[in-house]
Amino acid sequence: MSEVRDEGDEGVETVGGGGESHAEVGAVEEEAGGGWSLEGVGKLFTDMRAVKISVILMALAGTMWMLHFARAILIPIVLAFFLSYVLTPFVNVLIKVRIPRTRVTMPRGMAALIVVVATVMMGGLLGTFIGDQVRRLALELPKYEEQLIDNVTRLQESVADLQSRAEGFLEPMRREAEGIEGAEDLGLEPDATAERIQVFLEQGGGDFWATTSSFIAGGLQGFLGFVAQALMCIFVLVFILAQGPSLHQRFVDSVGTGARRRRAMEQILSNVNDDIQRYLFNRFATNTVVALLVGVIFYLYGLDFAFLLGVFAGLFNFIPYVGPIVGTIFPATVAYMQFGEWQAVVWVVLIYAAVTGLEGNLVTPYVIGRHLKINNLAILLSAIFWGWMWGAIGLLLAIPIVATMKSISENVDGLRPLAAFLRG
Repeated sequence: MSEVRDEGDEGVETVGGGGESHAEVGAVEEEAGGGWSLEGVGKLFTDMRAVKISVILMALAGTMWMLHFARAILIPIVLAFFLSYVLTPFVNVLIKVRIPRTRVTMPRGMAALIVVVATVMMGGLLGTFIGDQVRRLALELPKYEEQLIDNVTRLQESVADLQSRAEGFLEPMRREAEGIEGAEDLGLEPDATAERIQVFLEQGGGDFWATTSSFIAGGLQGFLGFVAQALMCIFVLVFILAQGPSLHQRFVDSVGTGARRRRAMEQILSNVNDDIQRYLFNRFATNTVVALLVGVIFYLYGLDFAFLLGVFAGLFNFIPYVGPIVGTIFPATVAYMQFGEWQAVVWVVLIYAAVTGLEGNLVTPYVIGRHLKINNLAILLSAIFWGWMWGAIGLLLAIPIVATMKSISENVDGLRPLAAFLRG
């Protein structure tokens, strides 16, 4: 027995006395491929998570770059898809109409073409009306010149009076701080501003024609780009409306033959169709009513260009949060040019705010908010992002895009956290 104990002691002594701890043995085994330690496994998972996060961030950066770089192509296509939700009900009505004295109904392609042509004509009439009103405003500006000069003169006098009072209040402290006495008025000479303007015009006169020609070239290039995008949007819209049901089936077939995937795609398309169509159609209807109300009320108030301002009110009301605020600038400016009194400006702003506030706080939440439940913060962030990415069109498409993302994320397991954030 004693010999066995001695051998055991020697074995223990050999393991312990060789200077190798259990951690070192584990490390040796890990290096030799004989096993894994907890520390090594944790480090491996940490590295994998870091790689995954890096790949996701790189994918997001690449997607954002592509959205900005290809905006000239993506904007008309995305706009056509969302416009199809507004025009599809009219196409569905036309395809049910029978050709006189026959039982043949109108083909879907012809119905789509008729609806798109009618929409383009209405847009052309609206653009013609806006252009005519803007031309009238430019021609009648000299009529407001005297009123504007009087208003600006009174404003300058008020500012100068406020400046002199502020300087008079601060003068004792300035004297005490600088140790000077008898300081007089610190304002500019009456002719100083005019002299600076004259010097600026004389120095910049040589570059006038170069600047003008570059401005005209840039404007012509922008106009041609707009026409190209508009034509692309029109053609894509016609094909989307003409292929409506078959396009839906193609999206379902694109996910394969798996029953679960097909059900998920069916649910996504159904949710997007219901939410986006209801939102856009009701949005167009409510903003049309807003434009008519603002135009009629301003006309009864006696404000010039009342219906032009009503059209601007309806267009700016498409932009979430910021649109109604920015839209007040135009009627306030016209009221100040026409009446020259701050009371008229206040009344015009109050009328505009009352109509848009009633629509935004009562009508829209009741008509749209019951179905399209999206977090307000998500709407604001979407408007900021898409406005930065695609400009004014991005602001118009911000809510439809975030509604589409919500419908998709609710039916994809990996995007459930995004759906929880977007859900209102």
